[in-house]
Amino acid sequence: MENHANTAICQLEPWRELTGKVVMVTGASSGIGREVCLDLSKAGCKIIDAARRIDRLKSLCDEINEINSNSNELRAVAIELDISANGPVIEGAVQKDWDAFGRINALVNNAGVRGSVHSPMDLSEEEWDKIYKTNLRGAWLVTKYVCIHMRAANQEGSVINISSIAGLNRGQLPGGLAYASSKDALNNITKTNSILDISCF
Repeated sequence: MENHANTAICQLEPWRELTGKVVMVTGASSGIGREVCLDLSKAGCKIIDAARRIDRLKSLCDEINEINSNSNELRAVAIELDISANGPVIEGAVQKDWDAFGRINALVNNAGVRGSVHSPMDLSEEEWDKIYKTNLRGAWLVTKYVCIHMRAANQEGSVINISSIAGLNRGQLPGGLAYASSKDALNNITKTNSILDISCF
């Protein structure tokens, strides 16, 4: 009897109509963030690439604008953003993000760090704080300031938080105490914000 279990093809749902939507993506300079930016740009979005490595961001923007070279419109901008920074720095960066296209329709909180894998007994406070500042506090602050702009503009929008299976009950990451717990907390933030009276969730 032939086994078809390994030949199944997963059909991904296509993007809905996204032409002209402005999407801000953190951690956009590499990995998942970079691919999300490229995919959304092909779907017609204008992209705000945000990350620490501005040289990589500019290269990504050049690639996106080249893909859409038949359009006279700017399709991607690079904004330097370290989401482990303090509130005023993040607020200023978000203001630049908003001003780039005059709006943000969706935010993708993708930036994150795993950190070094340690036994809980060997994990330093500095490492713990670094991971939480990036994976949790940073995502919260970027969301906060983007949503403040959305509310002031009387505009609805979407916030997408990129988490990890390490933050779910379905998987554990031995030695990754700070990373896994930060992603678990991010999941909780996502669920809590989704039931609040905020138009952008």
